[in-house]
Amino acid sequence: MTNFELVFSEVLLQRTRAETVAQYYPVFFGRYPDWNHLVQATDEELEEVFRPLGLYKHRAKRMRKIIDEYKQKNGELPKNRNELSDSSFASLYTSNAYELFVLKRRAPLLDVNMSRLLKRYFIPGEMQDVRNDKEIQELAKKVTNVKACKELNWSILDFSALVCKARKPLCEECVLRSKCSFRK
Repeated sequence: MTNFELVFSEVLLQRTRAETVAQYYPVFFGRYPDWNHLVQATDEELEEVFRPLGLYKHRAKRMRKIIDEYKQKNGELPKNRNELSDSSFASLYTSNAYELFVLKRRAPLLDVNMSRLLKRYFIPGEMQDVRNDKEIQELAKKVTNVKACKELNWSILDFSALVCKARKPLCEECVLRSKCSFRK
């Protein structure tokens, strides 16, 4: 997978199930196989291509910011965390995904699913918006600071989607149940 595909896969995955994105993946990357094709897209074309995924205006607007920044920087992508923080990639999840996949550094793929699992297991209490919850952000960094960071991230995301669900979690089937704060 190219850096181009990695960056935009994460934009596609925002608030959308992986299964849905997997079906849509060939459509988007068939139309925009690289930066050269994407920078020529109009806002209307971006909205049209995102319409089947939902949140099409939001996605198109976000994509436009990334495209404009890419053009302003003559095709240079952020090379470190400081540049990343100042870029259009600066949403928490996308920045971390960029850092993990493109910059090849350890970072948590911290979304609502990972946050829910970590919160339930380690820190019982009310859920907060992950973007404002510094405690869960630090915990996610600690938990994913391992050699197999990418694989652990994927495992946590899958586990939270399949077992530690938002509604009707499968606590009786959960391998973590004996030490889970939520179950107690």
